[in-house]
Amino acid sequence: MAGEETMPREQKRKLRSVLIHKPMQREFTLVAMSLLIISALVVGLVIHQTIQEAMMGGGYRFGKISAYEVMSDVRYDIIARVSLVLFATIIVIGLFGVFFLHRIAGPVYRFRRTLQQVSKGEVPEEVRLREGDFFVETAEDLNHLLQFLRERRERIQNLRRRLEEAGRESVIPPSAMPLLTELKASLDQLA
Repeated sequence: MAGEETMPREQKRKLRSVLIHKPMQREFTLVAMSLLIISALVVGLVIHQTIQEAMMGGGYRFGKISAYEVMSDVRYDIIARVSLVLFATIIVIGLFGVFFLHRIAGPVYRFRRTLQQVSKGEVPEEVRLREGDFFVETAEDLNHLLQFLRERRERIQNLRRRLEEAGRESVIPPSAMPLLTELKASLDQLA
């Protein structure tokens, strides 16, 4: 950013904490600003068109009435038309917000559901996101963690089987059996 070199360190930190997911924030800001700019241009066009219609005689007669009366009537037309444009803009921005937030809420829901399964001791399948969803990198990180947990669970189960086999084959002396039982119990808790 321009001038960022001259900013105090604390302000730089605050700026970084606000811009935490730049692609998503950039897209949202760009679309929202574009919609507002288009809305402002349409409002200007509506005002211009309404005044021009009044001046050219579109529905208004300049013969025996004053310009003040014409502009008074035009004022109500402008208010009605601008209100219609602003209402349409609010609806479009609201719909955009819903669809945009769907690309955020979907991944957050999947992450939460996956974390709930992990907290119950399950190791769920990998997290899959829809095309266009945000947080793809987070899903990849979570999938790496799930793969690590699957591998860890498999190693623990292999160790538990080997301990059971060793206990059945009487390879372990009887004095070590309490330790074997304790190890199996610990492995059962980890698995």
